[in-house]
Amino acid sequence: MSESKSEKEYKKEKPEVSYGEPVGVVAAQSLGEPATQMVLKSFHTAGVSSVVTTTGLPRVIEIIDARKRVKLPVMRIRAEKSIAKDYEKVKQLKQKIEEIKLKSLLTNYEEDIKSGTIKFNFNRERLSENSLTVSQVASKISKHFEGIELSTESGAITVKYKSKRDAKNMRTAFVHILNFAVAGIAGISKAVVQQSEDGAFYIVTSGSNMAKVIEIEGVDKDRIYSNDIFEVLKVYGIEATRNLIASEIQKTLLDEGFGIGFRHISLVADTMTYTGIIRSIGRHGIAGDKASVLARAAYEETVKHFVNASVFGERDLLKGVAENILIGKQIAVGTGRIKLAVRKEDLKKIKSSYSEK
Repeated sequence: MSESKSEKEYKKEKPEVSYGEPVGVVAAQSLGEPATQMVLKSFHTAGVSSVVTTTGLPRVIEIIDARKRVKLPVMRIRAEKSIAKDYEKVKQLKQKIEEIKLKSLLTNYEEDIKSGTIKFNFNRERLSENSLTVSQVASKISKHFEGIELSTESGAITVKYKSKRDAKNMRTAFVHILNFAVAGIAGISKAVVQQSEDGAFYIVTSGSNMAKVIEIEGVDKDRIYSNDIFEVLKVYGIEATRNLIASEIQKTLLDEGFGIGFRHISLVADTMTYTGIIRSIGRHGIAGDKASVLARAAYEETVKHFVNASVFGERDLLKGVAENILIGKQIAVGTGRIKLAVRKEDLKKIKSSYSEK
């Protein structure tokens, strides 16, 4: 049975917001109430195979404050469909992604500060696990560091600096070599292979570097995820960032047991990104950019805003909600937004009808 035209129109109009509805206030209430109930102690949670992520209120604050340094960056990397169900091939991808530092491949090392030499004794099992050989590691070291002489022997590499240095500088130089990444992508300290319900394998990482990961052959560039909103902005643009902000807030709230209407969350994401860049909600972003002096003062740093407004002779046109509430004036939302106009002819008729009574 087909729907009538009126039923279709009703369904179309039903989701629309009523004229004058204070959607910002409703969104703030919808997000603010569960945020106050979140457990402040739940800073971190162990995810799959000990990959740690930030959750709860700290994660929500991290997003809406638009912090450029994510405390615990995480990536979820999907392989191309042709190899997604082949564990060995996905494992090979993981080896290309996970950053392997020289010190993690050693059983021990022997340093001689006076002669400026250091000998690295390798763990053969660790080399094999990461598909590396001593000669490959030696080649990478010699290409990256200048002014060194390098010799290899069975299961070991000896590095000697050509120029003499004092003990402090020599020790610093040795530390740089120990922390040198011989394989993988900088910033990704750990990578774990997991399996989804459909049987496909994927990689979860501690650390994020999307720009480098998408260059690796075999990675599905359309299904790569990072919880770092600024990295997503740099690689995929503002629209992808807007979607990430909304989905991350919703996921964080759902994990804490709060089901919030997506329209409220999307309003926050839209407000943070509609200018083409990411702006925080606080005084260093959206709240601090308001044209109204009273609205800025009502948020934070009240005295500072009043002093600056006095010095620069600012005027407040009282067009927003906060400033009108402060001075006790009717706000332009709901019924307060409606203005009635009457034609003079009709007004005369009304007056005459009352006078006759």
